Amino acid sequence: MTRVVAIALALVGVLATARVARADDDYDPKSPAWNGMVRTVALAEGMGFEVDPVASLEWSDLSDNDILFLVYPLQRVDPNRLSAFVQAGGNVVLADDFGDGKDAMAGLGLLRADVSTSTPRASEFYANQTWAPIATPRSDHYLTTDVDKVVTNHPSTLSHVEGGTVVVGFDDAAVVVAGERGTGRFVAISDPSIFINRMQEFRGNVQLLTNILRWLSRDGRARRVVLLTGDVAMYGEPRPYIDDPHAGELGRAIADVNRWLTDRHQWLLTPTAMKVLAAILALVLLGLAGLALPVRRGPRIDGAWLRFGRPQRRDEPHALVAAIDRSGPSRGRGNRGAAGVSYLVLACVLRDQVQSLLEDVLGKPEPIYTKPEVELVNLVATAKGALAAAAMAKVYRRLRALPSRSQAAAPWSAGVMARRDFDTLYADVAELCRTLGSPLTEAPGAPGAAS
Repeated sequence: MTRVVAIALALVGVLATARVARADDDYDPKSPAWNGMVRTVALAEGMGFEVDPVASLEWSDLSDNDILFLVYPLQRVDPNRLSAFVQAGGNVVLADDFGDGKDAMAGLGLLRADVSTSTPRASEFYANQTWAPIATPRSDHYLTTDVDKVVTNHPSTLSHVEGGTVVVGFDDAAVVVAGERGTGRFVAISDPSIFINRMQEFRGNVQLLTNILRWLSRDGRARRVVLLTGDVAMYGEPRPYIDDPHAGELGRAIADVNRWLTDRHQWLLTPTAMKVLAAILALVLLGLAGLALPVRRGPRIDGAWLRFGRPQRRDEPHALVAAIDRSGPSRGRGNRGAAGVSYLVLACVLRDQVQSLLEDVLGKPEPIYTKPEVELVNLVATAKGALAAAAMAKVYRRLRALPSRSQAAAPWSAGVMARRDFDTLYADVAELCRTLGSPLTEAPGAPGAAS
């Protein structure tokens, strides 16, 4: 117990000195010190993100693959550029308490207030220290998933929230606000110290960071975190279009092509390169022309191709039966009769006959395909008795598994049915038809028929 108390007091002492003086390690993404951010970087990389700390920011380099993560900026963040970035489809985290991001937060509809000289109205304080108020979830936003409390350290607060949702806050002010503008998303945080190593030892702070990265990743499309901390220069203008999450794959592909063309508009060919390109295009056109010319004289054109004759359907029942009648004996021919007629097609004819008979008996359209096995068997039992139900159950799955007649008769069809399987199916279908009150007429190729 004494050791636990000592550790707690040591942690309190470290937090108490967090705002006394700015050290070189403040928000350093590579520093393992208590005020560095190596834990935040490790968490992001462990989730599959690429973290890229930058020494300068060119707005036009940011794309839909990026999450802009601004932590305690010491150079003014232009509110117009940040708003344009979000409107065009960018994703941004702006975490700042006493840095130079106040104007940018105002551009997002937020007013940042310095509460270092007063105590926020919080329900709980870490170790009863007024400079470490505990913020709690204030909505059912995705960012609050599994977050019970967030420990802050000398925070400022956000108020006059317009166009955003208060996610985490105190009784009278917000600490985390999330929102959407145009096709982009933003998260504003009034206490960047929740991302330092020591503050990432609190479970709620870790879970909040995890939720922020997942929410801004747009289902895994944004995988690079562009991390900007401290005194970093920002220049240029954001792209006029970055991302539309509702555009779909085709829309994003078109946008990528447009972006590529835009990036190439300043590329100029030298005179020599233009001549080489012209020669290559000429050779390609010459090759295409050569391929288009006929190698030999074609056949004499007599207009026969204009004559149209409707081919007979291969799956018509009378045509199948007539083919077997003309072919004569067909024993031992496996999957096809003597005329090459597939037994699978004949099985489909049987299936269609059963389908028609069941429609007359039950008054239900296409019962084999619209009714599950148990329901159909019960309906047959009610209409025709137990013997009919048993016969129906015996053939249901085999009939249901058959393809359509046209698919079975198609030249490219790979479906097969052996003669013995067809004979068995025919006998079972004949029994079903008999119990339903409509005996099946013997067809060529069936058991007992002339074959």
